[in-house]
Amino acid sequence: MNFTAYVVVFLLGLSVAWLSVYLRPQKIRASFLQPMKDLRHVLEVFISNTTSKNTNELTAAEYEKSLIVDKNQIEKTYATGTWQRKVYDDLAAVLISKEYGMKTFPCVYATKGYKSNDQRYVFIESDDPSEPRNVRLIGKALRQYLPLSRSCGPNTTLVVLAPPTTSGPRSVEQYNLEFWAFLRGLRVFDTKPWPEDIPTDTGTNKWAFCFDGVPWFPAVLTPAHSKRQSRYTPNLVIVMQPKWIFDILFNTPAKRYGACEKVRALVAELDEIPVSPDVAHYGEPGTTESRQYYLLDENKRSYCPYPDLV
Repeated sequence: MNFTAYVVVFLLGLSVAWLSVYLRPQKIRASFLQPMKDLRHVLEVFISNTTSKNTNELTAAEYEKSLIVDKNQIEKTYATGTWQRKVYDDLAAVLISKEYGMKTFPCVYATKGYKSNDQRYVFIESDDPSEPRNVRLIGKALRQYLPLSRSCGPNTTLVVLAPPTTSGPRSVEQYNLEFWAFLRGLRVFDTKPWPEDIPTDTGTNKWAFCFDGVPWFPAVLTPAHSKRQSRYTPNLVIVMQPKWIFDILFNTPAKRYGACEKVRALVAELDEIPVSPDVAHYGEPGTTESRQYYLLDENKRSYCPYPDLV
């Protein structure tokens, strides 16, 4: 029996264990189901990688059929009424809210990127990014985006757009768990080693998420956020920014300080609660980027459920 077969047998056993836990009382099974769900997703991504000849390398045909699109392509391809056009229009309304007489969206660089068509987009197949099919799709899209990113413009980013939820409302905390399970799945899908100059401990001040050998700054907006409107969108959105962008936009300490103060002021004006205590400059003692990717809807520390993602 080869290694993949062993993993398949293990998954079958995991399904039996899942059922036995599910039949227990609700309070008892709640503490079991999320870790089991995370493990199953990771194993499914792994099997997908090992059962294909070379899943992680994009073929020429896959590059021709690009997963990523720009603003003009979306507006030309997807008619009003399609879910893709709806979630795109919903995000656009948030980014240019000032034009509708509403308060300014705090990340002015995202608004600039939308208007100048610097942003690139990828549509996933469900509103749970941790599902293996979505992990694989986003992983491939990130690899397509990286070679093009430096020619897209100074305010570029890859925006992941999810369809409207069909499973009912979810809590802020549940979106957080699914987001981190998604990042963990990306690391399973990744074939490149973790950069030597980035620590692996998610609690350290120099940690950053890495994929394809590149440090990224992901940020999440959800329909569950209400008090922290700066993290609200009608549908799940994950923004994946390669961190070299910040070196271009904020190439001097004065520019970095001025930009951060401007964004903080706009956040304070938009949100119903004070600026999150997790927001800080990269590398400051006592801080970590792992608490900045996903901000909670109340002023308490966000959390990463994994000590590392390697």
